[in-house]
Parts: sequence; C-alpha cells; structure tokens
Amino acid sequence: MSGKLILILEDNEDRIRNFQNAVKSLGENFPTRFWFEAPKMIANLPSVLNQAGLISLDHDLNLQPNVTKDPGTGLEVAEFLAKQSPICPVLIHSTNYEKAWSMYNELRFAGWQVDRVGPIGDGWEQCLWLPKVKSMLNIV
Repeated sequence: MSGKLILILEDNEDRIRNFQNAVKSLGENFPTRFWFEAPKMIANLPSVLNQAGLISLDHDLNLQPNVTKDPGTGLEVAEFLAKQSPICPVLIHSTNYEKAWSMYNELRFAGWQVDRVGPIGDGWEQCLWLPKVKSMLNIV
C-alpha cells in the first residue's frame, strides 16, 4: 500500500458524516478526503493518488446547493483510474447496481483491486463498508 489517505466520492452529507465516523475507528493515521463531484475529483487525483491507501466511489451524484454544473458520475472517475497504474484498492459503494458493475469491471480489467458493497439499511457505513475497508487495508 502506497499511503493511508482515504479518497471518497460521495454527495450525501449524512453518508459523509457516517464515513467520517467509520474512518475514525481506524485511528488517526487515516486522513480522509471527500469530493461531491467527479470532475473535481478527477482534477485533484494526480496530486493525491500517490498518497492513497483506498478509494471509495459512489456512482450517482446529485447537484449540490448553489451549483449548476453536472456533478458527473463515479464511472467517470473509474474510467480515469483505469488509465492509471493501480496504486491501492477501490471500493464501490453505490445503489446503482448496473453502473456499479460497470465501474467494477472498468477497474478490474485495468488491474485494480476492486470490491463493492451495497448501501443497505441504516448504519451500513459501519457494518458493511467499514469491514470491507479493513479487509482491503489489511487491518485486523
């Protein structure tokens, strides 16, 4: 693993708060960076990718308040990553079943370690996402 920075594409404030709480349980050594929009994440990835320990991607992104530009999709980020050398695991957390598999295949065929988790029920970030993160980061 090249770094410990956790990069997350997510547009929902409640989920972001829940991800932040889940990551806190990993300890202080796992800083987290969030993006609401795929184009902004893609623009920033070249400067942070070498620090990444894990990337977590949603697919469907909603416009944020007072924003008029299309936020893009997680598939756009997956396509960008597929053109880069695999550097860390990627976890897809999307309810969009078909597009999640498109993202998965894009990354897998490019040699990335990738898995997916379905956001199901309340608290899924702690009980479903976090165990996958721990497994992918080799944390006991």
